[in-house]
Amino acid sequence: MIPKTFARAVVAALMITHAPALAAAPPQMDHNHPGETPEKTATPIGTGTVNAVDAGRHTVTLTHGPITALNWPGMTMDFPVAPGIDWAGLRPGAQVMFTLGRSPAGAYWIDHVMPGDAAMPTGHGHDDHGG
Repeated sequence: MIPKTFARAVVAALMITHAPALAAAPPQMDHNHPGETPEKTATPIGTGTVNAVDAGRHTVTLTHGPITALNWPGMTMDFPVAPGIDWAGLRPGAQVMFTLGRSPAGAYWIDHVMPGDAAMPTGHGHDDHGG
């Protein structure tokens, strides 16, 4: 068992070393939610409806169902989109399936997307895209 003072020192050190990166992240890139456990290893998979696309900002607004790997309820939110994603299927009203990975900044982003009626390939996560 780890002594509480050691655990507190580790937490304090992590907070100090990561505070500049967290402070520099734009608020819309923060996709951490209460109940989320970042240590989970299951690839977050979701389905949803595209509401809006902003190719200039590399974001898509989705109304998605629950994402169980992250313990997220269904909601509407903006997601950044990873480089190399085919934007052809990302149009308002489209039903999509997607996986989430972590951007280099640590925020969740869409790292694989396909039409909602297609089968999601296994093994497609952020790590498959060289990040």
